[in-house]
Amino acid sequence: MTVKIAVIGGGSSMFVPGLVRRLVELACFDGAELRLMDIDGARLSTMHVLSSHLAGSSGRQLNVVTTTNQREALAGADFVIVAISVGGMAAWASDIEVPARHGIFMHIADSVGPGGIMRSLRNTPVVASVARDVAELAPDAIILNYTNPASANAMAMAQVDTVRSLSLCSCSPLPFNLDWLADQVGVSKDLISLPLEVGGINHCTGIFSLRLTDGRDAMPLVRERTDDEITRWAIDTFGVIPYCWAHWIEFFPQLQRLEEPYVDRAQGLTMRYGRRIYDMDAQLQRIRTWDELASAWSSASGTRNLSDLPHGPEDEGIVVAEVMQSVVDDRKELFVVNVMNRAGLISNLPATAAVEVPAILDGEGIHPLGIPDLPPGLAAALSLHAQVQSMTMQCALTGDRGLLRQVILTDPLVAATLEPHEADALTEELLEVNARYLPQFASQIGGAS
Repeated sequence: MTVKIAVIGGGSSMFVPGLVRRLVELACFDGAELRLMDIDGARLSTMHVLSSHLAGSSGRQLNVVTTTNQREALAGADFVIVAISVGGMAAWASDIEVPARHGIFMHIADSVGPGGIMRSLRNTPVVASVARDVAELAPDAIILNYTNPASANAMAMAQVDTVRSLSLCSCSPLPFNLDWLADQVGVSKDLISLPLEVGGINHCTGIFSLRLTDGRDAMPLVRERTDDEITRWAIDTFGVIPYCWAHWIEFFPQLQRLEEPYVDRAQGLTMRYGRRIYDMDAQLQRIRTWDELASAWSSASGTRNLSDLPHGPEDEGIVVAEVMQSVVDDRKELFVVNVMNRAGLISNLPATAAVEVPAILDGEGIHPLGIPDLPPGLAAALSLHAQVQSMTMQCALTGDRGLLRQVILTDPLVAATLEPHEADALTEELLEVNARYLPQFASQIGGAS
């Protein structure tokens, strides 16, 4: 059987090289077809040459093809990977800078808050269109989404209920990473007992039970060892070890505090708890480095080896090749995924929520596992976020301006910071700045609220 893998966003110099490396390292993908699809033909061409160089160096067969047509890429696919960012870094920068002008500061701004809402309005319609096309052109495929916000996009894909889909996150492998767990506890990894009780909603997830093979509760050991204030706070407050800790503070407005004055530019500013607002200049430099490498390789003669491809932050936590391997080889391996809560996987979160829970992946597909109830205070906070995410998804797909006003007003950080008329002003500016990416709102942008 020839495994056919489509990558929507296949021009990404940060995502594709690492994916190709893993595909050619895993025997089950020998002879596979990798279809790279992107709307940017120039970047796509560079990734095609680079990927072909890498594939040819491995001794295994990986047929790399490219297209700018989404439906062409999806037809007959076995797996569909979605890794897009509509508007790129410039749009992400506006997600940080526009709210800052209205007094709202977030250090990442890609999942909740005004930044996460705008990212969903841009990306979710594309992710939803992939699910609809897959239902028609590759109904047996599994969609593996890496596009943020993972929760809203999982909800959108689930609207097409005949398609198997999930969202993945680069944080998600940590609860099963013995080296990371051992470092958190301060013991050798052979003392860590797996599997763990883990879950929540994407970017605000945690480990609720961590024991050692000798029976000891490891939670107090993590509390004593960590030098991260948020980890200590989460353990003391909810009895949970946050494993996507860099994002946790964005889910609690009282933890969003600047440590230096804001003067015209928010990017790069220091925040409390050891955080710094993402700076797109630094992010763009990483992309330029990859693009320069890809261009150099594509223009030079000779074969490149996998060892020539540098490892970097882009590789950390990306386990999509292993997820697909578990299906192809019926390995029944355990991964942490984002799926709908319809079966009461976390009973004290809404059924409409997309939850992050363990799941078994095998030849039959995706088998999510339920976990015990979340601590009540955490469940209360996440329930509100999940409802805002659900409304955001609906806005993204319908362009309902009235619903968007409710989304902005009920987002916890906006509600804690702005009066209603200030929230309306923020919404107007965000819509104007993003107008080119929001055709669903075209008839309403600039009009009466």
